[in-house]
Amino acid sequence: MILVQVKDLWKSYYLGGREVPVLKGLNLDVKKGSTTAVIGPSGVGKSTLLHIVGALDRPSKGQIQIDDANLLEMSDDELAKLRASQIGFIFQFHHLLPEFSALENVLLAGMVNGTRVNHRKRAAELLDRVGLGDRLDHRPGELSGGEQQRVALARALHNEPPLILADEPTGNLDRGTAFELQNLIFELSAEEKHSFLIVTHDHQFASKCDRVLELRDGILNKINLEEV
Repeated sequence: MILVQVKDLWKSYYLGGREVPVLKGLNLDVKKGSTTAVIGPSGVGKSTLLHIVGALDRPSKGQIQIDDANLLEMSDDELAKLRASQIGFIFQFHHLLPEFSALENVLLAGMVNGTRVNHRKRAAELLDRVGLGDRLDHRPGELSGGEQQRVALARALHNEPPLILADEPTGNLDRGTAFELQNLIFELSAEEKHSFLIVTHDHQFASKCDRVLELRDGILNKINLEEV
């Protein structure tokens, strides 16, 4: 079943009064419980694509559907509720609040969503799941880069979103730590509760995903990395 459907997506920016098109009629489907990698040179619009699919930015034109929700027909308040309940984000630079513990950083996702669950218990269980059960009270400055990214993954999972968007999630990690995080992502995807749309420059990581798409000249094409 299709979770995300993007049709004829266009996005332009204006620099010095000149229109600069970035996405040019792009199409994308993301199946439920799948991992999709998006690769391509820097500056081609990969992060822009994630921001639009994640309802952080609006396209110039096109259609975006997540389950039964048509993003282009939704108000800003409706989009905020959608982000809180249906989408999890993992960024390259963690974006953890330095004054809060690992547990508190994960708790924030539940507080924003406002659902009536035991957020503290769920946050602790998720941190244990990502291998940080003994680091709940540690602040980001007391954690390694890999541990901080695990906290970010737990935070993204807290509200059980069907879609998780990951922008260079292993870009700042050493190879061994990156492999550990990648394995966690694939384990979670195998449970078919979450679909991952991943932007990465790591071709080895991308090759393990269910599908690899290359963004070039504003459109996506399926590729076989073994032939590149």
